Amino acid sequence: MAAKQQILICDDQHIIHETLSAYLKNDGFECISAYDGEQAIKMLKEQNVQLLIIDIMMPKLDGIHATLKIREY
Repeated sequence: MAAKQQILICDDQHIIHETLSAYLKNDGFECISAYDGEQAIKMLKEQNVQLLIIDIMMPKLDGIHATLKIREY
């Protein structure tokens, strides 16, 4: 049996995580959550993630700057 594809949802609003996770899990994906750009970068280094869904406006490190850092490695 194939492993589920893992999606990282990065947003500072819990309702976004709940809504996206419900739809994605219904389609067979596994979802993990980060609530700011710094958490997302850390989780991408530690987890086997196939897709990142990231918000632009977040505390600590916004989605644009987090994406630029992620693309560096």
